[in-house]
Amino acid sequence: TEAGSGFLVPNLRFSRNNGVEIEQGYYWRMSQNRDLTVSAHLFSSVAPMGHAQFRAIEDKGAFQVSGYATYSNRVSTAAGTTTGSNAFRGYLDGSGRFQLSPNWSVSGSLRVASDRTFLRRYDISRDDRLRSTFAVERIDADSYFSFAGWATQTLRTGDRQGLAPIALPEVDYRLRLKNPVLGGTIQVQANTLMIGRTSGQDTRRAFGLARWDSRSITGLGQEVTLTALARGDVYHSDENASTVTAIYRGESGWQTRGTVTAAADMRWPLIGKAFGNATQVVTPRLQLIGTKTTGNLKVPNEDSRAVDLEDSNLFALNRFPGYDRIENNFRLTYGLDWSIRGSKVAADFNIGQSFRLTNQSV
Repeated sequence: TEAGSGFLVPNLRFSRNNGVEIEQGYYWRMSQNRDLTVSAHLFSSVAPMGHAQFRAIEDKGAFQVSGYATYSNRVSTAAGTTTGSNAFRGYLDGSGRFQLSPNWSVSGSLRVASDRTFLRRYDISRDDRLRSTFAVERIDADSYFSFAGWATQTLRTGDRQGLAPIALPEVDYRLRLKNPVLGGTIQVQANTLMIGRTSGQDTRRAFGLARWDSRSITGLGQEVTLTALARGDVYHSDENASTVTAIYRGESGWQTRGTVTAAADMRWPLIGKAFGNATQVVTPRLQLIGTKTTGNLKVPNEDSRAVDLEDSNLFALNRFPGYDRIENNFRLTYGLDWSIRGSKVAADFNIGQSFRLTNQSV
């Protein structure tokens, strides 16, 4: 049956922070593609709160906006403060995506709170950072373009909002050339990023990259991929001393970096039956990579600070999560993938190890 408007079933819960909570909502079906839900939250230990959520599905996309609001006691997060004063407090959360054409799309999200403790005080979220984003993208069979930006609001006690980064814009363009060169495909990439802080380090980055990949299958069924890569970076930064961790600062002013990489990768899928009608694939893999880069530690590190070695990046050319740091070494990596698929069973397993062949640091 088609949903209609009306009052929702009341929700009753208890929390140590807020005591007994009664939530009463009303759902308004505005049309077949739009609705609005408003709710009142009554608490035994804190001031009441209102909540509203609007959702819409349009011809080219969808979006939703949700908001919370109250007038209640707000205590400063400054050290030694134990009393506060009544003030407006709230939280706004929105997101949406629109597919303007088969190639072009626009997406965005907004998360902003009135103060650092509101979300936790009313048990809305335990996030310690709120990130707002937007992106304009174009994708086709051989190219990708993105014009994006983001900003972060910190909710951590003791963190300075002025050190939170604002990225505007981040531009990324990638093109795969249609005509093969020396039996392989060439992909080029151009990327630029501007990161600003109201009272911290500002960083600007631009780089260009060209990558050649050649894939072939031997008579025994091994998949062999040869890769060559060249990249050049230009950075400019100032107020570097405001970054607390010295290794992330880089050197102020203009800095450049050059990188060349060569790699050979071999996979050998072996397919057979297992446990009756199930199919299993055992794939040994071996990879050799050599990378030489100059000026790696002279440039700031904004996007490659959290490094995790896991199955998803074990065989990556660069295992740092971003563009600001590059592995500068020769290494040998080997591993084994195993998968099984059947009518009642499905499983995947992988194991691998990587050896650095030189003692060179990043």
